[in-house]
Amino acid sequence: MLIRHKIILLFIIFSGLLLCFFSFYIYLASVNSIRNSFLDRIKNKAIATKEIYEIHDKVAEKIIISIPEQSEYVFDENDQLIFSINDAHDFSFDNNFFREVRDHGKHIFSYPSPKTSAHKDSYAFVFAKGEKKRIIVITAYNKSGFETLKNLASILIFGNLIFLAAVGLAAYIFSVSTFRPVNDLVSQAESVSGHDLGFRLTYANPKDEIGIVATSFNNVLSRIQSLIESQKSFISYASHELRTPLTAINGILETSLNYDKDREAMRESLLAARAEIQRANRLVNGLLQLAKMESANEMPDQERLNIVDVLLDAISFYRLKVPAQEILFDVPDTGTGVYIEVNGHEQLLRTALINLIDNASKYSHQKKIEIILTIGSLQRIIIKIVDQGIGILTDDNEHLFDTFFRGKNTDKIEGFGLGLSITKKIVALHKGKIVFQKNELKGVTVEVSLPAFISS
Repeated sequence: MLIRHKIILLFIIFSGLLLCFFSFYIYLASVNSIRNSFLDRIKNKAIATKEIYEIHDKVAEKIIISIPEQSEYVFDENDQLIFSINDAHDFSFDNNFFREVRDHGKHIFSYPSPKTSAHKDSYAFVFAKGEKKRIIVITAYNKSGFETLKNLASILIFGNLIFLAAVGLAAYIFSVSTFRPVNDLVSQAESVSGHDLGFRLTYANPKDEIGIVATSFNNVLSRIQSLIESQKSFISYASHELRTPLTAINGILETSLNYDKDREAMRESLLAARAEIQRANRLVNGLLQLAKMESANEMPDQERLNIVDVLLDAISFYRLKVPAQEILFDVPDTGTGVYIEVNGHEQLLRTALINLIDNASKYSHQKKIEIILTIGSLQRIIIKIVDQGIGILTDDNEHLFDTFFRGKNTDKIEGFGLGLSITKKIVALHKGKIVFQKNELKGVTVEVSLPAFISS
């Protein structure tokens, strides 16, 4: 069931219940009021009958009888009927009745009328005639009262039905008006083609609830569009970059099969093919690492790490990889027994630092690299990696961390444009920041700022 239909139905149900309760209250109040009014009328008739009887020892029938089915009875002190007027023979006066009247001095009661589907109201009381006590009983049928109640019930029933119809119409108009913006959004969404990644919902009032939903939906669409475009770019670049070494390997092997005649020529071809395979392997590893970082939303397995040990480990690994690279490491003098620690993942931090060292070495053609560790303010450390390389062009600054981006001055240097993108994600997971600054003479300085714990 649609929400607007639920609103209409609930609105009608609750309004109907409230109206029924109110109508029931009105009907009960009317019943009570009409009955009390009729009983007062009977009492007055009974008093009038008493007064006439006291004067004449009899009752003037034409004067007294004015109520439908009115009957009058006078009983003596022995509960014997002295006389009656218009006796309908529809009620049995027994000993219990007389005992009730004499004990309380009066008695108000009702009993079913055999001539109608309603009941007759009655009033009896004791009065003294000389030294003897008499009982006067008057019974009557409240015809006008029951007709009034019947008319009132009909009015309330039909009035409720008309009111509920009006409520249903009002609820329908209200729901249509309220959900018109939702229907507009649905129409917009249904009109979109499957390939329109730039589609966004439009809504006049972005500050109401529906506008907030539309804005949130547009934000989701933007993230999905960014993800799809990133995936397309990822697949396109990965396919292109993997095709290059595979094509080279295929060409080298075909050339070797067709033209290599001696052992030395075949060896050179195999070495060239191995170099391309290694290049493809590095690309695949980089792509897998990037995919892993893209899916990481929080840091796995955090622990306290001595940042100096992590830096020394990364430097040692790179020296084994590139023995000719000169690396100077400047550690702050913190005194004996003082440790500079960070909360994070050792392997991820090691990977980020190796990527930065590799870039510094590669783009400076293995000139001297300087790594400086300093303690900043607000419990943070700063790691600076200074190189003497080709530097960064001004136009490339804003794209440094884009996946697969490579600067215009890096055409002759091997790379895939993945290292900095991976490094930035690792630093962000560690709640840190990374920035590049141009050196005065040449090269760049990379600054990595991380939250730290200084302990002794």
